[in-house]
Amino acid sequence: MNAWITNTKYIIVGLFLVSSLAATAYQWWYVWPVQKCDRAGAWWDAADHQCLTPMPIWRITGRMPTPGAPGSAAAKAAPAAKAK
Repeated sequence: MNAWITNTKYIIVGLFLVSSLAATAYQWWYVWPVQKCDRAGAWWDAADHQCLTPMPIWRITGRMPTPGAPGSAAAKAAPAAKAK
């Protein structure tokens, strides 16, 4: 009976260590890189496991954004100025 209790104790401690290491490995491989990428203000690509910097569309097309365009900063500030 004593050997059975000792063996069970070792199995439980072993399972605890393996599960703790698995949880730490998961955090290290999947969670911490995503959090680091988010803090940097970049985009996380889960399919390729990469932290990518967003590129504005005007860099690809070569067309600079116009000040009165619907998505520009001036267009967003205009309604706030009109409300005053």
